[in-house]
Amino acid sequence: MKSRIVFCLLAALPSVMLAQGDAAKAKAALAPFAKLVGQWEGDAHVTIVPGQPAQVVRQHEDIQLTNGGTVLKVHGVGRSTDAATKGNVVFEANATVWYDNALNKLRMSAKTATGDSTEASIELRPDTLIWGFPVQAGRIRFTIAYSTTDWYEVGHFIREGMPPIPTIEMRLKKIK
Repeated sequence: MKSRIVFCLLAALPSVMLAQGDAAKAKAALAPFAKLVGQWEGDAHVTIVPGQPAQVVRQHEDIQLTNGGTVLKVHGVGRSTDAATKGNVVFEANATVWYDNALNKLRMSAKTATGDSTEASIELRPDTLIWGFPVQAGRIRFTIAYSTTDWYEVGHFIREGMPPIPTIEMRLKKIK
């Protein structure tokens, strides 16, 4: 009986060690996002309808590392600053970033404005994150430049052969 238990433990050891190695790779891949962890707030200029004036919203972003530092969760809410609709949610965004060991790369799942989930592309550069996803007739791309205290983001709707159309510009400060 003892030998069977020892055998089972020894057989499981490579899986445990592999899982620990996978977690270490995931933590290392997400380490550049450490500056983003926390709560952020500031003004955003949002263009919902191309050609119309931008709407100013008060943007709040909550960024958390979860699952032992192997998953990054992003939750953003933009609220109206207009007197008649002050505080109403203009848009809400959610995303999850993780390291896919099988594909050996960072991956991102985002919720679209319609509530659908989409696999987003993600590119990490020093202190800059570029991400986006396909939409009907084009693509949405966001570029975030960040430090430990400042977050500057621009978003564009991109169509083949056309100039990018601005969708959002925001400047946030870390509040927590």
